[in-house]
Amino acid sequence: MIARWLTINVVTVMLIFLWSLHQGNNSTYILIGKIIAQVAFILLLINVNMYFVFLLIRKSKGRNVKVRLAKISKRMMSYHIPIAVTAASLVSIHAAIMISLHYEHLWKAKTVSGVISLGLLPLLLYSGLLRRWKATGYRRTFHYIMAFVFIIHIFIHIFTKGSS
Repeated sequence: MIARWLTINVVTVMLIFLWSLHQGNNSTYILIGKIIAQVAFILLLINVNMYFVFLLIRKSKGRNVKVRLAKISKRMMSYHIPIAVTAASLVSIHAAIMISLHYEHLWKAKTVSGVISLGLLPLLLYSGLLRRWKATGYRRTFHYIMAFVFIIHIFIHIFTKGSS
């Protein structure tokens, strides 16, 4: 099960990389913006994987598997917030680069989907902050929902055809 999930992650990252190559680059700045975005996506994917680690802990039947995954998740959770802040910073840099380069094309689908995703990012970070302040079931669910809504919008943004 874990090997399958890791394979899905690697295939996802490779598909995004290949899609980026397929779309091409008009300038070095666009290439830099895309590389920054890809690093941010990998960091976001690491954080989203926390949900699946916890899901595996809940669904696993064997105690050894649960204990091993609990140890992994405990180590991963100490990096969850620094990874999120780093990814959010990289996303902001990516957005600034791309908006400055495509200022005259702000109403194209690619840019609009990116702006929507960027608008969801503070909600995701705020839901995580609420969860950190007081972990209730509602706040945990809200954070999970926001994470998946955000990642879906990221996929829409990535695979929307647009100018490079």
